[in-house]
Amino acid sequence: MPWNENNGGGGPWGSGGNNNGDRGNNPWGNRGGSNRPGGGGQEPPDLDELIARLNQSLGRMFGGGGGKRGGSGAGGGKGGNFLTVLVVFLIIGAGVLFWPGRAIYSVGPEQAGVVLRFGEYERTTAPGLHVKLPWPIETVELPEVTTTNTISIGANNLAESQMLTRDENIVDIAFEVQWRVNLAYADGVRDYLFNVRDPEATVRAVAESAMREVVGTSDLVPIITTARSEVSQRTRDVMQATLDEYDAGIQILQVNLQRAQAPQSVIDAFRDVDAAAQDAERARLNATAHANSVIPAARGEAASITQQAQAYRDSVIAEAQGQADRFVAIYNEYTQAPEVTRRRMFLETMEQVLGRSELIILDEQGGAVPYLPLDQLGRNRAAAGGDQ
Repeated sequence: MPWNENNGGGGPWGSGGNNNGDRGNNPWGNRGGSNRPGGGGQEPPDLDELIARLNQSLGRMFGGGGGKRGGSGAGGGKGGNFLTVLVVFLIIGAGVLFWPGRAIYSVGPEQAGVVLRFGEYERTTAPGLHVKLPWPIETVELPEVTTTNTISIGANNLAESQMLTRDENIVDIAFEVQWRVNLAYADGVRDYLFNVRDPEATVRAVAESAMREVVGTSDLVPIITTARSEVSQRTRDVMQATLDEYDAGIQILQVNLQRAQAPQSVIDAFRDVDAAAQDAERARLNATAHANSVIPAARGEAASITQQAQAYRDSVIAEAQGQADRFVAIYNEYTQAPEVTRRRMFLETMEQVLGRSELIILDEQGGAVPYLPLDQLGRNRAAAGGDQ
């Protein structure tokens, strides 16, 4: 055997025939003498002897007499063995409970306990004290699940902040993303631990991609003016949908736009364009106001002219209709008495003609005699008397 090749050949415990007192490779030391046949070798310590020594030590610790080496008395030996076994079990139990990887573990209020059995997911536990199988059978991961994490994108990185809009303009955007572990479903903590290698890098990449998608489908002016909240909400929705598709176990709480403006290199020109657009809008509003004041007046004047024309047309038509009706009435009278009607028409016509002229009567000798309207003289005399 290999250990017999040593000096003196004492077996694996070293040589027992070394006369110079050197213990050699014997881990138990040289106790002197040999109980092995063949002499000279050292044997390992006896287990019963070790237990007996431990009993003696425990007996002295707890005030007992212990028992002599070799075990004097049957009762003392049995009691010592029982006490030894009890202490050994107590030590093992304490080690199970209090050694790292112990069976009892505590989960903090901001944590969740993820129990792994031989490295495979087993269950998720709530905050408090829990029991598990000791290491290496079961281990526990304690991730913080209620902490709100914040990632800033584009604040100091020009490559992240500049994005292209739908109307082919460049916008400079900086924003923050607030996120935490998704506790809305039962396997959120498990997905967070095992489906994503680097949660922060994943959220950053998804946030930048979602913002570029939203900006690429929007115009520049709404992004930097009135649609900032809409851009934030759309970005959050796109991020959450992407992370849910990956089963990342991450919940996006909020996306906050910190900066949305034209790039610094063209911001002056952009302001000039914006000012020109505002001037054009102001001129358009003034023209609209002028049109709103002029058009109603023109419409009112046109309506007045139209009504006057309609009134004149109605009056002319009515007068013509009256003349026609009068002619028809005279014609009906004429058909019944032509001579009388003819004379009457002649007299009425002469009355109208002569009533507007001065009358001079000529006698047969050629003398002129003024027409003396006696009825007019009577009315004039009555009018003169009334004035007095």
